[in-house]
Amino acid sequence: MRRLFPLVSVGIFVVVVLVVAFTALPDRDGGERAEREATQADRKVLAISIDGLNPDALAELGPAKTPNIHRLIDEGASTLNARTAYEKNITLPNHTGMVTGDPIDADDGGHGVTWNVGDPSRSIAPDEESVFTVAHEAGLSTGVFVTKQKFELWQRAWEDDIDLFVPIDDHDKLVPEAAEDLADEQRDLTFVHLSLPDVAGHKSGGMSPQYLDAVEESDAQVGELLDVIDADPELEKELDVILTADHGFKPGITNHSEKVYENYRIPFIVWGPDAGAGADLYELNSDDYRDPGKDRPGYDGPQPVRNADLGNLALDLLGLGPIETSDIGKDQTLDVK
Repeated sequence: MRRLFPLVSVGIFVVVVLVVAFTALPDRDGGERAEREATQADRKVLAISIDGLNPDALAELGPAKTPNIHRLIDEGASTLNARTAYEKNITLPNHTGMVTGDPIDADDGGHGVTWNVGDPSRSIAPDEESVFTVAHEAGLSTGVFVTKQKFELWQRAWEDDIDLFVPIDDHDKLVPEAAEDLADEQRDLTFVHLSLPDVAGHKSGGMSPQYLDAVEESDAQVGELLDVIDADPELEKELDVILTADHGFKPGITNHSEKVYENYRIPFIVWGPDAGAGADLYELNSDDYRDPGKDRPGYDGPQPVRNADLGNLALDLLGLGPIETSDIGKDQTLDVK
């Protein structure tokens, strides 16, 4: 036994060294991700989509009439020159892109939602994941508040992943309910859809007085949600807001399907403790994203910030990895500070 003891000691020493060595090796899935998950454990995200928001309306109305969105711009990281999906600039396909991180065309790996009406007979592919899927699998709570009934598509697709789904056409009822849920439940991920500019645009034309009034009212609705955050110091420290749109609205036109600059140009704003104050998203991301000017880039080559970046950015802010089935923003390289 005396002869064996040194050998046993050496064996134990080797095992200890190997355990320490393997523990020190970087995680193949990304050591940085594990560290990020630990530091982001208390983070929350509120995603807001303002249906049909033309960024020119914000310039025309100014901070006096749209103080809340301008506050997000001034205190956060933003661009007013983001892009819709390349294929279409209409509501349901673009919103589905926001939460799946995918383009539209199924033949190119997209989510395949080409229609823009409520249709219970049509569904997203069963294997198409969403931001809600990843959040739910991580044990986080999710809520969706929408002002168009056709979003029931999401409820059918990700019924187990959306803890609360509230479809109410009346903004005067939906926004207070979303604000109350934000205050009381403080879900990890909340998605709020506002649609007054789209409604006014279809009725009276983009950038019409009625349209501008609708943008002003939408800004007040954003303010109701910000009031909840401002009233809770802890929530203010934990929550980031992502605000974007599904499409713009060409002046004087009551339809936004035409592929023109005013229709495919949208805002993308990130505000909160993880966002840099007054930062330009293209300047922050010059290595990975390219300001498209007035162009409408496809999915090859340098990419603009798109509304479909929302899903993977939200997960990144929550400290989670990307939507596995996504194609847009999957590398989670969009910096906001």
